[in-house]
Amino acid sequence: MKIQIKSLVQNGLLNRNRTLITDAIKSFEGKEILITFEKPKNKRSNNQNAYYWSCLIPLMQLGAKEIWGEVWNIDKSHKFLSNKFVFYESINKNTGEITNTHKSTTELTTTDWEIYMIQIRIYLLEDFNIDAPMPNENLTLEL
Repeated sequence: MKIQIKSLVQNGLLNRNRTLITDAIKSFEGKEILITFEKPKNKRSNNQNAYYWSCLIPLMQLGAKEIWGEVWNIDKSHKFLSNKFVFYESINKNTGEITNTHKSTTELTTTDWEIYMIQIRIYLLEDFNIDAPMPNENLTLEL
């Protein structure tokens, strides 16, 4: 079982949710636990999400259709882009082999998400000659 509770540290003390934290600790009575402290990370914003699904994904679909002659739905476009750019890279210490492990875009912070969108814009330009607009630029696209 894993429990996550947000709180705020002020003057070295927990400022909120102290009772929830105490109750969570009590729920593990007699069991060994691992306590981890980390600053919460912001997930992608609604605006970032809207830009991705309403601009970049349709442009990927357009590129696949015009260059490869393939009709892709939004899911295939999303999976292709996320597999191409969203992964962990690890090195096998014994062999030196580098492996990429896919991760979900839902794990990306707002900063990671912006890097992902930059990578997609560069990819669209270099591979499909599609100059994707920046967020808040107007674009009309006919598929």
